[in-house]
Amino acid sequence: MSKLLTVYLQYIKNYYRSKSFFLMLFLIIIISAMMVYFSFKYVNDLPKILGSNALPLGLKIALFYFLWSLILLYIPVFASVFFGSPAISSEIENKTAFYIFPLPINRHKLFVGKFLAALSVTLVIVLIYIIVEAATLSFIFKKPPEIYFYYSLVLLILFVLSMTSLTFMISAIFNKNTYAYISVLLIYYIVFYAGSFIIELLYKIDPFYLLSDAASIIQRVYVNINTEDFFARQSLAPAPFPDIMLAGLIMFVYFVAT
Repeated sequence: MSKLLTVYLQYIKNYYRSKSFFLMLFLIIIISAMMVYFSFKYVNDLPKILGSNALPLGLKIALFYFLWSLILLYIPVFASVFFGSPAISSEIENKTAFYIFPLPINRHKLFVGKFLAALSVTLVIVLIYIIVEAATLSFIFKKPPEIYFYYSLVLLILFVLSMTSLTFMISAIFNKNTYAYISVLLIYYIVFYAGSFIIELLYKIDPFYLLSDAASIIQRVYVNINTEDFFARQSLAPAPFPDIMLAGLIMFVYFVAT
């Protein structure tokens, strides 16, 4: 455990010193600031935007959390790509693997330590956005986050776990960073998204087993609308609890399998 902790601390130090971390930090601050501006500016105009004269307070709060969570479907993907994709491939491309692997440390500990470091940095980036979201909407509506916010947070952590695990698997396959970066983005945004669209269009089957479809539960815990699925049944009510459990289980399976 002491060796694993040493590996973890060393790699997390490397991540916090990297340009990738500061780039993601800069982007998340900009995005958070834009969402804060949007929330304060349109807090009273949201019903008009939706073509309604008024909205119940509970639905209005849920819609604002839903709009904030739209970004959460993308942040873990890009953060895990930045921190996870080059994790193994960079060691091979930069020839540092020849110096690291002969060290008297089990390779599993090297892998797990680097995985935990990438996971920690990704969670830090994501949690900055979450904290700003909760503080902003709690201040605007004078109410603390309700139970669905915590559902979304737990599911978000599962999504980060599954995405980081997927990117590490891809990183272990390739020996160049560029291939790892591109492959993860292609798999998630082309294979999963296009596959979901084609399966529903041709076979009228909900591809709930795809990671992109399961990740939509992060926003559907507030309002059961899947913005990536044109064929799904949409509802202003929160997603039912069985759907939440199923999506969480699927993301956990992706984490374990990859």
